[in-house]
Amino acid sequence: MLENINQVMNRIEQIENRLNQGPPIDSGAFQHMFERAEHAPMPPSMASYPAGNTPLTMGGIQGINPQLWSLMRQPAGMDPSIFGATQAGSMNLQCLAQNNDISCGQTSVAMAVNALTGKNLRDMDINNRYGFELLNALNSESAAAGFRWRDGGEISASSWELIDHKVNNEKTPVIVGLNGAEFSPSGRGHIVTIVKTEGDTVTFADPATGTLRTTTKQAMNSAPSHPDGNFIFYAVRNNLDGNHMAAR
Repeated sequence: MLENINQVMNRIEQIENRLNQGPPIDSGAFQHMFERAEHAPMPPSMASYPAGNTPLTMGGIQGINPQLWSLMRQPAGMDPSIFGATQAGSMNLQCLAQNNDISCGQTSVAMAVNALTGKNLRDMDINNRYGFELLNALNSESAAAGFRWRDGGEISASSWELIDHKVNNEKTPVIVGLNGAEFSPSGRGHIVTIVKTEGDTVTFADPATGTLRTTTKQAMNSAPSHPDGNFIFYAVRNNLDGNHMAAR
C-alpha cells in the first residue's frame, strides 16, 4: 500500500516538473534570430552617425545595431508601477523653436527637462552635452529632480492609457517620434512633446513652429514611421520606480 502511494506521489512530481519546465526552446533558432539582427545592415537614416552616437542611443549603450535595438524595445504595457499619483496644478512647459532643421529631438528634450526641473535649456545645450543621445540626455538632466525616463515602445492605440495619465494626471510631458505630411512634410521624421489630451484630441509642443498644435490620437497612431520608429519616451518619479532603478 505504502509502495503504491509512493509511486503515485513520484508520478505527480514528474508531471509537476514537466509543467514547470514548459515547452522546450529551440536555442539554436533563437540564437540564429539574434545573429541575423545583429549583422543586419544599418538603416540609411542612421548610417551616417558614428558608432555610439545614433539619435536614440539607449542610455549609454554604445554602438548597438538599430535592428537589434528594435528587437529589445518593449511596449509600455500596463505595469502599475509606471502610473504615478495625480499632481495638482498644470504642466509648466514653455514652447521652444528648434535652431536648425535636425534639432527637433534635442528641442523636445530641452522643453521636457525644463518643465520637470525648472532649468532653461535649449536645443544647442543638449547638442553640446549629449549630441543625439536623447534618452541619455533626458535621464542625465532630470535625475537630480527625481525623474527617470523610459522607452515606452512604439505608439499605438494601447499606448494612450499611459500617455493620458502622464500628461493629464502626473503633469509630465511625453516625447514621441512621428513622420508623415502632418508632422514632417519632408518625410525625414519629426519629434514632438505631448502636453495634454482631451478625448481624441492631442495637444503637443512642436519644435518646428515653437508653438502648441493639436492633432488626434488616431493621426499619431497611423502616422508613417520615423526613421528610428514612432517611439514614446515618458518620465517616472524615482520613488515609484525603486526596484527598476536598483536593477540598473
